[in-house]
Amino acid sequence: MEIISSVNNPLVKRASSLSEKKYRRYYCTFLVEGYKLVNEIVCGALELEKLYVESTYLTKYSDLIAKCEPNVAVLSKVAFDKISDTISSQGIIAEVKMRPSLELSLEQPILVLDRISDPGNLGTIIRTAAATGFRDIVLISCVDPYNPKTVRSSCGGIFYTEFYPLTYEELEEEIQSYNLPVYIADMKGENLFRFQAEDRYALVIGNEGAGVSDQLKELSTRSISIPMKSQMESLNAGVSASIIMYQLKKDELN
Repeated sequence: MEIISSVNNPLVKRASSLSEKKYRRYYCTFLVEGYKLVNEIVCGALELEKLYVESTYLTKYSDLIAKCEPNVAVLSKVAFDKISDTISSQGIIAEVKMRPSLELSLEQPILVLDRISDPGNLGTIIRTAAATGFRDIVLISCVDPYNPKTVRSSCGGIFYTEFYPLTYEELEEEIQSYNLPVYIADMKGENLFRFQAEDRYALVIGNEGAGVSDQLKELSTRSISIPMKSQMESLNAGVSASIIMYQLKKDELN
């Protein structure tokens, strides 16, 4: 196989550009790095656009490469490092096609994320959402779910969830049309461990610092809190969301 060594090669420049949201949206693709996640892609989790392999890993990943030909590009270490987002790379990256947008269904519980700004927090929440069965995730002014750090933090959860970027007004219209109960995470809410959820609802997790917005508080039916010792005021947004999701879905997971 020919080894691409120049960082100015069109393939390398395209892949490198996917570190920016505007190019991810332009090409409708994003990068997935590391053997485990790339293997999930090859096994059918999402559609592969291109496989990038660092030349010294050709033998190690020969089986994976064989499954992806002819959509494989072999890069020198310098060229590969240009597109890699990790410090200790595993020498393999997949460019993956985003799923087409679907129509949001409110016949089952959905997760609403309100201005989550940290890519790691968003990835953690997506990972737990996939694990607990919150497949549909509404994103209101959040960091891009296809950010490389979010993709890594989701540990594959991003392959098994659907994203719906909406405005407050669009979400309000959907909620009112379906008469959907809205539960917000709030420190003054009902004790999570005594909370009885309905069959369908929207669970809202707010911004790391500011919490849930006033617009969504006005739509809320009930609020939920996680009890904790008095010396602690709050938990990390990703941790809080994970605890709430597991508790609300516990009967389905038994």
